[in-house]
Amino acid sequence: MTDYLDALARLRLPGIARPEGRIAFLGCGDSLSAALLAQAHGHVALSAGDLAWSDLPLAHADVAVALSWSGRTGATLRAAERAAASGIPLLVITAGAGSPLAELSSGTILLPAFELDAPLPAVGFALHAAAVAALAGDEPPRMDAIAGAVRTALPRLDELEAGLGPEPHGISVASTPDTRAAADLMSLKLIEATGIATRTAPLEETGHVDYFLGPQPHLAVVVADGPAGAGRAADLGAALARNGQRLLEVRASELMPQPGLSTAERCIALGILMAELAARAGDRWGRPAFRGGAVDMSAAHIQVRSGA
Repeated sequence: MTDYLDALARLRLPGIARPEGRIAFLGCGDSLSAALLAQAHGHVALSAGDLAWSDLPLAHADVAVALSWSGRTGATLRAAERAAASGIPLLVITAGAGSPLAELSSGTILLPAFELDAPLPAVGFALHAAAVAALAGDEPPRMDAIAGAVRTALPRLDELEAGLGPEPHGISVASTPDTRAAADLMSLKLIEATGIATRTAPLEETGHVDYFLGPQPHLAVVVADGPAGAGRAADLGAALARNGQRLLEVRASELMPQPGLSTAERCIALGILMAELAARAGDRWGRPAFRGGAVDMSAAHIQVRSGA
């Protein structure tokens, strides 16, 4: 992972001018996970598919921001078209210069291209999340600080991997607000890596153990950060354990104790770490990523055709 982090540390975001008013961030998959960082500042993160394929209104936003690494994700393009037709300004975050999505926008934040092979890539999440944080109200996250935080925490991944235990029937990833983006990404990467049914929810929802987790053997991953709510997280974790669930606690502030990290930087670094942990889970349980090629991950079925 060293080459990956060295390359990540050298990346720089373009200059980002923060828009006025409430922003609606639109994305799918990893991009939607990245958009969740905006919620801490009172903005909204919406599934582009929900907006594209339904009559839902754009949630009282002053600005729309569409996220797509390729700039060709069909649902995101259609949602962006709806946003533009509503008359509000449309910004785009993408690495796809000249893509249909970039051509539609009134302003494009062009992310740096990143060509490095990884079993479960998280760089798209990292760069999108950094741009989202800068637009939403944070100081622009520093990619070198994020890479450094990941390096600090990597030795702890062996311990976390051991806590995964044997292959479960299902996985739940519960999070506090400051880690929600990373937890949501982890749930996606666990599905990609293992094919095991995985769901994510706010930590408090795991209190409803009678229907949220059910009686089957289950792995419950609790992803949290600072001291806020730590007591409640401990109580809910103990309740899950009493109900027969295997519990794995991930606390970002312990993994990455650097005092200079912002909340957004730590959450982005945590997302990269959780993607790596998901890959290790697949190896540990003998579950080949994407079910050994049985799942088509070309994304051709969700992207508009070139020139369309």
